[in-house]
Amino acid sequence: MSGDLVSQLRARGAVFAALVAMILAPSAYAVSGNNVTEEFHKTVPLNANGRVSLENVNGNVEITGWERNEVQIDAVKSARDQQRLDEAKIEVEGSGNAVSIRTRYPEGRTNDNPASVHYTLHVPAGAQLDKIALVNGSLEVSQVHGEVDANLVNGKLKAHDLAGRAKLSTVNGGSDVEYRSLANVSEIEISAVNGSINLGLPASPNAQVSASTVSGSIKSDFPIQMESGFVGQRLSGTLGSGGTRIDLSNVNGSTHIRPAGAGM
Repeated sequence: MSGDLVSQLRARGAVFAALVAMILAPSAYAVSGNNVTEEFHKTVPLNANGRVSLENVNGNVEITGWERNEVQIDAVKSARDQQRLDEAKIEVEGSGNAVSIRTRYPEGRTNDNPASVHYTLHVPAGAQLDKIALVNGSLEVSQVHGEVDANLVNGKLKAHDLAGRAKLSTVNGGSDVEYRSLANVSEIEISAVNGSINLGLPASPNAQVSASTVSGSIKSDFPIQMESGFVGQRLSGTLGSGGTRIDLSNVNGSTHIRPAGAGM
């Protein structure tokens, strides 16, 4: 084998080794399909009953309660190119009594196929979800015993193992909500425009219930008086000794009140 050929092979081997090293080297950036992605991780101290707010334009959000007095934020940004990925900024402010999380885009860029951000949060179980506002994305909440205030434009809402006051609204998407206890719950408000409402209550609940639809059915697995009008349906009544005020309003979609654990 000539010296020139040996030199060429060695050079190619060095280039190949360098490429392998680049591929295997840890990096915050990655390419997934036709998208570029970037991970974000941050942990912030929060009191046991502190407030958490989150605003996100594109992307799903999962929030789970745990026994630590801190908020763990794990997120994945995804975009079709590096410029859009860099334009999406994750902002986290506050600690102690309140933590605010927001996805920010350059002015006027939210309608130009911007990056999406998928959030996974762990919060103190007694935290108050003060304002969770999503435009294009679904929300899942579990094991949070404090108040929950959330509104979604395009996305489905799923919440289970709740034990606090709730104010939930969706425009295009259904809501599946379950309560493990109503003992310390003053009120539950759920509204929908285009989507179903599915509410699970604990056995033998004590509540004052009101539900209405414009175009859609209402069904209750608990004994509550049903009324049918010229437009829509209305249901109202007292369960047990009353107590928790439950108000369900729907425009185009069905509403179902059932025992928790049945059909979630």
